[in-house]
Amino acid sequence: MKLWKKGLSLMLGAALIAAAFTGTTFAASSRTKITRVNLVVDSDIAVGDDNGSVDVTTPDSHYKVSDVEIDNDDAEWTSGDKPKIEVTLEADSDYYFDAMSKSKVSLSGDKATYTGSRREDSSTTLIIKLTLKELEGPLEIDDLSWEDEETPTAKWEEVDGAKSYQVRLYRDSKSVGETATTTNNYYDFASRITKEGEYYFKVRVINNNSKKGEWYESDYIYVDDALLDSLKKTNGSSNNNGSSVTPGSNTTSQDQWIWDSNQKKWWYRYANGSYPTNGWLQIGGKWYCFDSVGWMRTGWIQAGNNWYYCGTDGAMLTNTTTPDGYRVDANGIWVH
Repeated sequence: MKLWKKGLSLMLGAALIAAAFTGTTFAASSRTKITRVNLVVDSDIAVGDDNGSVDVTTPDSHYKVSDVEIDNDDAEWTSGDKPKIEVTLEADSDYYFDAMSKSKVSLSGDKATYTGSRREDSSTTLIIKLTLKELEGPLEIDDLSWEDEETPTAKWEEVDGAKSYQVRLYRDSKSVGETATTTNNYYDFASRITKEGEYYFKVRVINNNSKKGEWYESDYIYVDDALLDSLKKTNGSSNNNGSSVTPGSNTTSQDQWIWDSNQKKWWYRYANGSYPTNGWLQIGGKWYCFDSVGWMRTGWIQAGNNWYYCGTDGAMLTNTTTPDGYRVDANGIWVH
C-alpha cells in the first residue's frame, strides 16, 4: 500500500512538472521573437552644454523606445568627448527580444556605435548601449594680437580641443618663411623679421581629428629701423652656432638638421637662418617637436589634453607601442 502511494506521488509530480514545462513552452511559442532592431539617433549635444538631449526613434511597429538616458556625470561637454547613452526598448505584448549583437542593431541618423545590450523582464525589455561620435568644438580663433608694438610675438585665444596651430608671417602682403606649427597659443616671429615693413600673421587650428579650421588674420605691426636694429641685436646674441644657450644660425642654401656638440642636441635650421620653436613641425613626412629655444624634443610630450611620444630620432610615433609599453594611435595620441 505504501509503495502504491509513493508511486502515485511520483506520477503526480512528474505530471505537474510536465504541465509546467508545456505551459512555458506554449507561452514562448505564442510570442514572436524580435531578432533585429532599427534605431534612428538625433543628438543635439554640443561642446559647452551641460546636458543636451538625444532623441531615438524606430520605424518598426512591434516595439517602442521608452527611455533614453545620457551619461555625462553632470559635467560640461568638451571637445573630444564621446557621449554615451542607454536606449530602453519595450516589446509589444505578443513579442520578445532575442539576444542582440552589433550586427543585429541597425543605426542611422547621427553617427553612433553599438557597445552592448542586455535583456530584462523575460526578454520584453531590451537596453542598448551606444556611444555617439566625438564632439568637435568650433574651429574659430579669437583675439589675435601682437604682444606689443615692440615685441613681434603673435598671440591668440586658446581653442578647446586644439591639437596644434599653424601660423604664417606676412610682410607687405607677402609670406615670410615657412608655415610653422605650434601647440601653444603664441609664436615668436622675432627671428623672421629681417626687413622694415608692415607685418601681420595668420593662424588656424587643427583639432584632434586633424581637421583644419579657416585662417584668421591679425592686425598689422610696423617694424621701423629702430625696432629692426633692436631685433637684430636680440637675434644676434642668441643665434651663434655652437652656443651653450640656444641653437645657432648661419645662412645656408637649404633647410637642414644641425647637431650641437656642446649641448648634445639637435635643432633644425631654415635656409634663412631662422629655426622653429614652441611646437611641432612636419619634416620629410614626419612630425617633430621643438622647445621654446628650438631644441628637438624626445620622449613623452603633452599637447593640450593629449600625450604624444617622440623617439630618440625625434620623430613622433604612430600606430605602435612605445618603448615603455603604451599604445599610440594613427594620430600619435596615447590610447588610454
